[in-house]
Amino acid sequence: METIKNNENPLYSLCFNILIPVMILRNGNKWIDRILTHFQGVDPVYKDENTFDSSPIVFFIALLFPVIYFLYDYLNRKNKNLISVLGFVNILLTGGIGVFGAKFALSKNWFILKEALLPFLIGLIFMIMSKYRQSSFNRILLNDAIFDNHKISISIKDEMRNEFEKIVKRAGYYFTSGFFISCIIQFILASLIVVSNPGEPSFNKEVSTMTWVSYLAVLIPTILIVGKGYWGLILGIEKITGLKKEEFLRS
Repeated sequence: METIKNNENPLYSLCFNILIPVMILRNGNKWIDRILTHFQGVDPVYKDENTFDSSPIVFFIALLFPVIYFLYDYLNRKNKNLISVLGFVNILLTGGIGVFGAKFALSKNWFILKEALLPFLIGLIFMIMSKYRQSSFNRILLNDAIFDNHKISISIKDEMRNEFEKIVKRAGYYFTSGFFISCIIQFILASLIVVSNPGEPSFNKEVSTMTWVSYLAVLIPTILIVGKGYWGLILGIEKITGLKKEEFLRS
């Protein structure tokens, strides 16, 4: 029961990291205008004089949701891992560019580079780990939540250990390459979608479009690439151990 309790709820993750921020980024300016108009009773003069720009406020509010979710998830599940920490840093950088970009005259190129930076760093870290910290990398790849590693280990004969390491290494190539492919896709999408600089009225909407489009555009090819690597790993384990996948995969 404890394992179930500590599993991440994908619906909460989707809502707090994608759906709610996208809705706020796309509609936040209109909502704030309506609120201010309601309290003033007339069309606000600030809109004509351009003395008030609600875009940074909208961006800040939108970024609060993934930040709150990360902190809640961390405190609830005690999930300490490098990917989640880098993801949190990525959120803070996104917020910093969106809220303070105009003040410090940051161009859209900072956001574009940031979008490609996270998957590149993760891929680079895993590539270095696979070369110099193979055992640590294998523990990530052969996650205890997915594989019954004890059963796998005792079922591998000594003469098949080298073959098993080759199979794991091959799966690792797919696993790592998925992040580099994601980096390229993120960079291309950000370059095409985000054409406004931070502080410009259209920047928030472009970031919201980038958020949900990249989620789909990156998720599908990454799943295919990483999935192919895992499928080869599963078939290899079946061949070497003589176990059926139902016997070493956790349900």
